Amino acid sequence: MPIIEKIKEILKEGFVCNHCLGRSFGQLLTGMTNEERGKILRNYLAMLIDSGEKISVDESNFYGIKFHNVKIKPKKPKKCSICGNLFQELKKKARIIAKKLEGYEFDSFLIGCKPPPEVLKNEEDLWSKVGIEWCETIKSELNRELGKEVTKLTGKEMNRKTPDITILLDWSSENVELHIRSLFIYGKYQKLVRGIPQTEWKRKVFKTSVQGIIEKPFLREAKAEKTKFHGSGREDINVRCLGWRPFILEIISPKKRSLDLEKIKKVINSSKKVKIKDLKRVNKQAVREIKSAEYDKTYRAIVEFSKPVEGLEILERLKNATISQRTPQRVLRRRTDKIRRRKVKDIKYKLLDKNSVEFEITTQSGMYVKELITGDGGRTQPSIASMLNNEVKSLELDVIKVHCD
Repeated sequence: MPIIEKIKEILKEGFVCNHCLGRSFGQLLTGMTNEERGKILRNYLAMLIDSGEKISVDESNFYGIKFHNVKIKPKKPKKCSICGNLFQELKKKARIIAKKLEGYEFDSFLIGCKPPPEVLKNEEDLWSKVGIEWCETIKSELNRELGKEVTKLTGKEMNRKTPDITILLDWSSENVELHIRSLFIYGKYQKLVRGIPQTEWKRKVFKTSVQGIIEKPFLREAKAEKTKFHGSGREDINVRCLGWRPFILEIISPKKRSLDLEKIKKVINSSKKVKIKDLKRVNKQAVREIKSAEYDKTYRAIVEFSKPVEGLEILERLKNATISQRTPQRVLRRRTDKIRRRKVKDIKYKLLDKNSVEFEITTQSGMYVKELITGDGGRTQPSIASMLNNEVKSLELDVIKVHCD
């Protein structure tokens, strides 16, 4: 359908505002608003009528236009037959949104709105008449124009890729939902004590955790309520981590985004249970990277055997050996029962007394080191216990290095 015929069809029955008229041609030309397009097209049609062409449209569409050659006195229109004058409510809706944003620190935002159902129906009916070849949706235009008004009120800019806050407005109810982009803080931690897990448990079995100690000052400073903890692997509850393990703390729905990381680090390090370093802001992509990273680790183990230890030199065979490990009995309830193969990179040992040995073992990522030592009832082959033909009586384990640098 030619452009002029589309204009006639749009203005044929009832008044249509400049926004809705221009939006039907929103994909033609750039550098102007739909309202400006609509005004140009309306005036063009009025010129054709004033030149003597017989065009049948609703005359209220020309209210405010002064004709020179024809006698037309258009009546003042009531409401746009498409949008119901939604665009006249932009400033009001923007003030509602700005009020909702009070108390939040942010640099960018994105707006999405839900127009009234009857308006969407009117738009679909119009499309069925004139086609959608050059159209833009009313939802898209409302989002853009509302964003401009919110920018005027807040001084913040629209960002379609990574907004700090996404705003969802129900146009009819004026309900505003805010979706706050998480803050992601990278760092490295040490766990200096035994008996605390890395992350919070659903059942409050332990009084605290690495996550709980680290998150507390972050929640206070960011005025947030909860976090997610993303560690590069984890150590058991009764294992210390004296090496520096990378982690990312995801702070959910923060009201404040500019944080004094050095101040927060000092507060956490004063706990005497957990220490952190190398704090910095990162993006969400970094979580996937830290979760997929496979770092070798070095462990120190103090092992007491059931009888005097002899023939330690046989353990030299473990250097660069591949170990077959069936899922340990202690984690079977939550992990798939399968065989994993991991390599021992290095092993050192020192006899402490006739029954006790200190080991320093470097392994490929994913090795179950306790089971490498104990054998886990034959589920790990070979093991230190089986090679020495000596059952493990007690075991104290520390991670002393995460090879991430």
